[in-house]
Amino acid sequence: MLNKILFQRFPNLKSWLTRLQYEYVSTLVKDKGAVFMNFGYTAHHQGAETLELHPDDEYHRYPLQLYHHVAKHVEWKNVEALEVSSGRGGGAHFIMRYFKPKSYIGVDFSERAIQFCREHHQLDGLHFQHGNAEDLKFADNTFDVVVNVEASLYYPNIEKFFKHVKRVLKPNGYFLYTDLRYAEKINEWHSQLKQIGWKVIKEEEITENVLKALEVDREQRIRLIKTYVPKILHRLFYEFIGLSPNAPAKDKPHLDNRRYWYFVLQKV
Repeated sequence: MLNKILFQRFPNLKSWLTRLQYEYVSTLVKDKGAVFMNFGYTAHHQGAETLELHPDDEYHRYPLQLYHHVAKHVEWKNVEALEVSSGRGGGAHFIMRYFKPKSYIGVDFSERAIQFCREHHQLDGLHFQHGNAEDLKFADNTFDVVVNVEASLYYPNIEKFFKHVKRVLKPNGYFLYTDLRYAEKINEWHSQLKQIGWKVIKEEEITENVLKALEVDREQRIRLIKTYVPKILHRLFYEFIGLSPNAPAKDKPHLDNRRYWYFVLQKV
């Protein structure tokens, strides 16, 4: 309930608290044990084929599969891409290796996260820099693809973000976007997004897929918290990753009455 009040009544405070939490993670976790911070995705229970991964990537299968689902609907050859709120860089590193764009820039507000990415994700064409999602410092018509994964719910002014994304995209460029909102805010969110004037290539609710990923990945998430987070903060982080703070190993994962959507949008 407190989380919902912060989201809806005090978005700037929620954004600030979230920044502190991300900065804390970047300070605390120095290795690559936690390079994804999304809820994850799976369609295995719906009969989908299993994504083939390098053995080193199996540890992060479900968060990584969310990036794969986001990225797979467009052509990546010779693409110059931007990810806004790239976090600890796991998604950027995955897309660069699996889809092989010409270049990929990850932007994040956490300077510690950017430093971590520069140290741990070194590939030709992959770069990271500090930046603000609501004030992107790139020229008009720069990128073929812009990616944003489970981050915009923390932005105080979502319209500014959407306008910047459209501005920096080249004509016919793609915005690959996935996030969640409280159920009563879904229509408003969709309206804000579509008022920008995109061509909607694909829109899909994936709440069930995300919840299933949280369920099958539960033990891994609990293990990460116990490994990296001081015990006094366990309850906070269990809630942050969609598990019950009172009984994370027993209760079903939840999204706190939020619905998760995925979009492929084109600048026309």
